[in-house]
Amino acid sequence: MLYDLFVNEFGYLRMEGELMNSNLNLLSLYYFTVLAKELHMTRAAQKLYITQQNLSQHVQKLEDHYGVKLFERKPKMALTLAGEQLYRSAVKMLNEEDLIVNKFTAFSEKGLGRLRISIPTYRGNILLPYVLPRFYTKWPNVTIEFVDESSDKTEKMLFENQLDLFIGIKYNNDPALHMTTLMNDLIYLVATDELLKRYTTLTPKEIKTLEKDGTTLKPFANMPFLLQKGTSRLRMTIDNCIKESGISPKIFLESTTSELLISLFPYHFGALFLTQTRLPELYKVMPEAHIFPLLSNGKLLQHRLVLAYHRDYDMPPYASDFIVLLREAVSKLNEEDQEVLK
Repeated sequence: MLYDLFVNEFGYLRMEGELMNSNLNLLSLYYFTVLAKELHMTRAAQKLYITQQNLSQHVQKLEDHYGVKLFERKPKMALTLAGEQLYRSAVKMLNEEDLIVNKFTAFSEKGLGRLRISIPTYRGNILLPYVLPRFYTKWPNVTIEFVDESSDKTEKMLFENQLDLFIGIKYNNDPALHMTTLMNDLIYLVATDELLKRYTTLTPKEIKTLEKDGTTLKPFANMPFLLQKGTSRLRMTIDNCIKESGISPKIFLESTTSELLISLFPYHFGALFLTQTRLPELYKVMPEAHIFPLLSNGKLLQHRLVLAYHRDYDMPPYASDFIVLLREAVSKLNEEDQEVLK
């Protein structure tokens, strides 16, 4: 089946009989697909944990086998026409191999399999310690590959069958996907007592009211902010909130890592914007911080964290177990967050 697929897609390069009798190396094809996506020898080799020389040898092996040139090296690396066609066929072939392995997992004594999951690093840091120890007790021979990219990019990977499970922010349902809402992650403005005294006219009573009922950014118009840099879903949400409040933000510092912003927070440089999931991390460095749920059009701002997979995905038993454990982890996390917020 794999070879038939490959011959149909790429048969003009070699005769069918010759291809069927060849020892086609799936590892070489996998290395080739990584290089085809990166189009950079050093980055691809680092991603694969092999030397550039080893990677070049695998590419040369494929070029010798098919008798074609797969990459243009100058002025910068790019796929040739043959390389583009081999890439499409190799992706299909490797995906087909994964499907076969997954289907046999339930019958295999070894329980072999692979699970490709997208999850933001910080959510993985929080959730996976709950999930993986129990998962690997039952499925010690399943390899899990984690992808940490933007939600837009990982959604595309899911539709291109480069992912099995998507864990991320998604607001709208998609008929092609099976989706489960894991949690609605509330978004907060977080400030120290000194910042509130220095940059607002809020009374202690007003502060308590806003902490309980939520707020727009108008009462904090003069306050400096520590902002997440880039085009993350959180930054886009905050930008919309700033625009809606009609303020001109005073940005003290921008960083791509929330960990840096949280570490600077106790020094009163500026207020933070954090999701509910991040609050336990914040309270470790500043337990007396004031947290204000943010409002937009009179409603609490929140991110919808979902678990999604393609409806055509033939789910192996270990993937089902991972989903069950993940839901339990999210439920436990929600309980702990509620304790923190009391």
